[in-house]
Order: sequence, then structure tokens, then C-alpha cells
Amino acid sequence: MKKGITTQVAVLFLCTSAFSNANAEQTDLQHITSDLVTPTEIPRIHKPITIDGHINEAIWSKARRFLVNNVTFPHENIPSPVQTEAFMMEDGENLYVAFKAYDPEPHKIRAFLSDRDKNWNDDLVGLKIDSFNDDTLAYQFFINPLGTQTDSIENALTGRESSSWNGIWDSAGKMTEFGYTVEIAIPLRILNFNDRLDIQQWGYELVRFYPRDERLRLSNAKMDQGQDCWVCQMPTLQGFKGAKQGNNLTVVPTLVSGQTQTRDINTTNNQTTIEDWEDESNTDVGLDFKWGITPDVTLNATLNPDFSQVEADSGQLNVNNTFALFTPEKRSFFLANEDYFSTPLSLIYTRNIQDPDYGAKVTGKMGDHSFGGFVANDKTSLFLLPGNLGSNVYEVDEKTTNGALRYSYSVNDDLKMGATTTIRKNSEYHNYLTSLDTRYQPNQNNRVNIQVLSSDTYLAQSYIDDIKNSGNYSSEQELRADNINGNDTAYRIHYNHTNRDWFFDMTHMNIGESFRADLAFFNNTDHKKTVIGGGHIWRGNDEDWWTRVQLSGDVDWTHNQRGEKIEQEAEMYLNVNGPMQSFLRHGIAARTKVGNRIDETTLAIDGNTEEFDEVSFSSWMEFKPTSHIWLGNYLRLGTGIDYSNSRLSDVFVWEPKITWHANKHLETKLALKLSKMKYKGDDIYTANLIDLRLSYQFNIRSFLRLSVVGYDIERTLENYLPEVRDDFNSNYKSVSAQLLFSYKVNPQTLFFVGYSDGGYQDDDLSKVTKNTRSVFLKMSYAWIM
Repeated sequence: MKKGITTQVAVLFLCTSAFSNANAEQTDLQHITSDLVTPTEIPRIHKPITIDGHINEAIWSKARRFLVNNVTFPHENIPSPVQTEAFMMEDGENLYVAFKAYDPEPHKIRAFLSDRDKNWNDDLVGLKIDSFNDDTLAYQFFINPLGTQTDSIENALTGRESSSWNGIWDSAGKMTEFGYTVEIAIPLRILNFNDRLDIQQWGYELVRFYPRDERLRLSNAKMDQGQDCWVCQMPTLQGFKGAKQGNNLTVVPTLVSGQTQTRDINTTNNQTTIEDWEDESNTDVGLDFKWGITPDVTLNATLNPDFSQVEADSGQLNVNNTFALFTPEKRSFFLANEDYFSTPLSLIYTRNIQDPDYGAKVTGKMGDHSFGGFVANDKTSLFLLPGNLGSNVYEVDEKTTNGALRYSYSVNDDLKMGATTTIRKNSEYHNYLTSLDTRYQPNQNNRVNIQVLSSDTYLAQSYIDDIKNSGNYSSEQELRADNINGNDTAYRIHYNHTNRDWFFDMTHMNIGESFRADLAFFNNTDHKKTVIGGGHIWRGNDEDWWTRVQLSGDVDWTHNQRGEKIEQEAEMYLNVNGPMQSFLRHGIAARTKVGNRIDETTLAIDGNTEEFDEVSFSSWMEFKPTSHIWLGNYLRLGTGIDYSNSRLSDVFVWEPKITWHANKHLETKLALKLSKMKYKGDDIYTANLIDLRLSYQFNIRSFLRLSVVGYDIERTLENYLPEVRDDFNSNYKSVSAQLLFSYKVNPQTLFFVGYSDGGYQDDDLSKVTKNTRSVFLKMSYAWIM
């Protein structure tokens, strides 16, 4: 893998450059409106307006009027069943938008009070803005009829949306006899744009979501579903003469106070001792600030930050799993402008940074160039130990310095290139990563992504000895520890073709034996994987009970760097969108997969593992029988490897979910999971998970929420192999709970107070016993200058 990488990189990038000079194939279906060719002029006003949801001020008569009357999904460009009017104007500092959403049956409007960014299933109106008009990123602003806000950023390059971006903007909604009205004021200072231009030209789209039997997406523009980039199809608005972003300085002091009690539970010679509670109190003052250094460059910084999580993580069962689990990031500093660091292979997973004292981040965009960089320390060192049959998490109590740099350049509309580097280091360890990537899209139907990476890793001998001798890690990680130091490479090539009715994907990934990306969630190494897949889409009409059907499938092959087979798989899925906003996904998969290594003193796979033939059927179904209830259900049954006993067993997984709005204030979310494994009819384990969230939303600013997550794992140890029985408890239970009150004026001016506790039960305890509990308070206030 290490040999010839220079040649491979050269060939890949020369091929990309050659592609960029090729004649682009024109798509047969083009929906180009006059708005796309000629920018729509937005009028300017010279007096402030009151944002209260009532569109009765005379000033609105001067606004530009739009009709949001085109259904873009799940149907393609058909007339809307309801009328929607939108109005836009600006005053040089704010963009004002208003909607009149008509409904023949206003009592069926779906609107509930909820926390910010939690209202996606409601009736919504809003707009998307591409403020650089370069088809790369789009801000999204949506509001429901009761005034609950949702905002996010859509990344057209990666196809992902991030709700982590939180702008401070004003809005209000009102229910009316004909439907509802909404007013929005978006300060220009929260948007990144080129204020050196005298006149701004931005991509835009006005959108309404109308959820009834179907969830219709309505727009003022036409969208070609055969093109995977919808941001690229947005029309253009023009205005904001002489608009400037101003100082764009936000200072947010933070006060965090809490008291935590913990106690040890020890068992010696079958005697269990529960120690006394130990108290730890902590009060910290921190400071976050954001500064628009120039209109193009933004600095985010934090001193003595509060990186505590207000929202409890969703429960995950970690049973019969050889790889580490992924937990999403929720902390605001790391989420700010995260799209500037996006790459085809994600290289930054900031949950690896657990407890920093400081952090600083700079992001910017200048013409066709964009860049980002951040640095943060950490009081501990935590990273993944990757492998090809499993991974582990390694942690030592030593500080690290963590950082990343990202630069990207749009050569033209077809070709984009980028470079990324990440670093994690302390006096005994380092991991340096360098990545080059390119995206070539000769037309809206074809896209090629190429990414090439190189890593340099060093662990002191004391770290290596700890991994090998502590007994906390798998034999694979102990063996790989001897070869962890040094350089290695990886690359990924992805091709995608999409048109209106069918799509095709092909991906090849090659990761070297010693390649590591320690700032990422990269738990695979020493493997080569090729995936080839595609599918076909059928769209229903008024005579059909279904609106959309998709049949898809893929085949993949995975080997290690020696060419030894790890897995071969074929799978097929049928997706159906139907009445009551229903979605069904049925799938069948057949794979040949190797189990554990027989001789754990070698990393060899051929002749050292047993191959197992797994077959499984899976089904996901969701629908809304009423406007107040959402139901989901996942089912999987078939055969799978029992990694604890190295044998093929029967697997059954059932995951029912429900979201119920008892009224506009009270929401209940319940998720259950049952996972069972049997061998020749005998029980191996039964694992249960319950995740309950009860929320009472007093108004759009405050709520009270109770979260409870519980696990119950029962193992029939007499059906385990004798040599592994002592590794497990026959019964393990845990329960954690959190009660939280929240008051938010905006995403940065807020007040939290809460209580949480947790406990567990194993074979040495007769009941669930608490071992941690805490109370906490957080206050912050945003000064915007």
C-alpha cells in the first residue's frame, strides 16, 4: 500500500484534470424558469416594521409578491392543491419575508409548540438563501404557524444538511380563518456574503411544507428531480445595494455551576461494598465570542468553555458488536461553521475532544476560495484503535493539542479541489493527517469524487505496552500496536450517476495497514472495499395509492491488504411512499463474512477464520395515522455471527417507536429495542432498550423535559462456550434519567437548570443501584455589537 502512492495520486488527479476539459453532456430535461436567467429585483424600504405575524402594515404593499404554487416533492412540478403567497423586501440591514398560507381546512393545520429545530413534521413556510450564489451552501429558515423556528445549512457538495447552525433572527406566526400568516426578519449580519459588491445577487427559494395524507413540498421554482443538486436550480434575487455586514461581533459570557456526587461499588470475595457518596462542586465562568474580522472571515473562540451536554444522548445497544459506536456531536463551538471542514470522507469527529480549556476557529470564503481552521486542547487523550475485524477506544489521562485546517478551491462550475490536514499530539504521541480531494461534475447527472490521504503516527513505548498488556483490548489491537508507528496511505474513489428515473453508484476504498485518522471516527484499517449499486424510481399519479416507489441494491467485496476476503455481500431494497405520509423499506441481504481469528497471535485471515453465510430480512415502516401521532417500526430477522461464541446463530431485532402530541404543549417520544439471539433454539441473550422523552413546551421559549434511558441484558450463560462464560454477567441493567428546564431568548441567550442520575445492576447487585447524581445550572447572554 505504501509503494506507488505517488504514482496513484498523479494518475488520479491527471484523470480529473482531463475530465474537466471534456465536453459536458447536456441533460435532456431542463427546468429553467425566467427567474433563473433574469434576477428578481427585491425592493428597498426605509422604515422599520414590527414582526408580529400580522401582515397588515401598509409597507407590505411595496414588497415583491411571489406565488409558491409548484409541488416539487414527492411529485415533480405539478400544481399545488393550496395557495401560498410570499412577499419580500429589504432595508439594507434586514431581509423581510412574509407568507400567507391558505388552507381549505384550517383545522387540519399541523402545528405544535416545540424547542428550536424540532418542528420538521409541522406545517412550515420558509426560504433558502445561497448568499454567494455559487451553488455550494444554502441557509435555510423555516417557521411553523405558532412561531417555532428551524434553521440549518444545506451543503450541496456533500448532499448533507446540518441543523447545528443557529442564527439569531426574528419571526412570528399567526393562525387565521383562511390558514396562517408568518413574518420573518433576517439580519444580513448573520449571513456570510461578499459585501464588496455594490449589488448582491443571491440564489433563493421560497418553500412551504404541507403535510396531510402526503407531505408535499411546495416551491416558487421548478425542480428537476433528475438532478441531485437542488441548490444549483434555485432562481436568483437581486438587491441590497451597498449592504455591509458591520462589525458582526457577538460576546457571550457563560456561568456554569453544578454539584456532582459519585460512589464506588466494589465486589471482593463475593462481598459487595457500596461506598459513601463523594461530592464535587464546580462553578466556572466562561466566554464565547464571534467576530467578523472581515466580511469574508469569521473568528469563533471560547475560553474556559462549558462543553456539558444539555440533551442526553440517545440510547444505543452495544451487544454482539465488534466495532466502537458513533455518537453525534452536539456542542455549539465544534458545530459552528462545520460545513467549511466537510470532505467526502469525514475527517473530523470532535467527540474525540472531551474536555478542553480553550478553542479557536477561523472560517472564511473569498471568491472561489474557502478555508477553515481550528485548535483546541483536551485534558485527556482519547482515540480509536482501528482494525479490519473490530476496533476499540483508547484513553489516557494526558493532555493533547488538537487542530485541523481545510482549504477548498472552485476551479470552475465543474471542478472543485480541496486539502485538509489534522493534528493530535502530546509529548508521548502524535497523529498527523493530510488529505487531498477533488469533485468533478461535468453535468448535473454525473459526479466523481476522489480523495487521497496520508497519515503519520507515533506512540511512545509506554502507550504501546499499555495496549498490549492491560487486557482491555482485543488481540487484534494488541498485535497492531507493534506496527502502529510510521506512515501509511488511503484513498477513495466514488462515481455517481443520477437522472429522473434511475441512479448508479460505484465506490472503491483502500485503507493501508497502519493508516490512522485519530481526529476522525475512523474505525476501519487494513482493508479494501468495492461497492457497486443502483436503482430505479417510479412515480405515481392520482390513480395510484402510492406516490413513489424505489427499487435499489448493491454488491460489495471487502479484503485486507494481503488480498484475504473479509466480506462479500449482496442486498436489495424496496422503498414505497404511500398514504398517511407512510414510508416502507423492505430489504434482503446475503453475505459471506469471516468470524473471529482462531489463532489470536497472528492477523492472518485465510486459514485462520471461519466463513459464515448470513441471510437477513429487514423492514422499516413509518406513518402518521393522525396529525398528533407518528409511528415507526423496524424489524430484522435472519442469521448472524455470534462473536462471543464464534458460531452462526438466529437473530431477531424489533424496534418500535412512537411520537405523540397530546396537545400543542405536551410531546411524548418513546423508542424501544428488543434484540434476541438463539443457537439451535436455545437462548443466547435477550437485550432490551427503552428511551423515553417527555417534553412540555410552555411557549416558544421555555420547556420542561424528562429523559429516561434504560438497558436490560439477560444472557443464558449455560449456552455459552465454557471458556467465555466468565466474561459476562448473566444479568445487567442500567437506568439514567435527566430532568431539564430550559428558557431560551435565542440560541445563545439562555438559562438551563437540571438534575440527572444514573445507576446499574449486575450479578453482584440485587437491584439497580445509583452511582452518580448531579444538579447543574447554566446561564449565558449574547451581546451583539
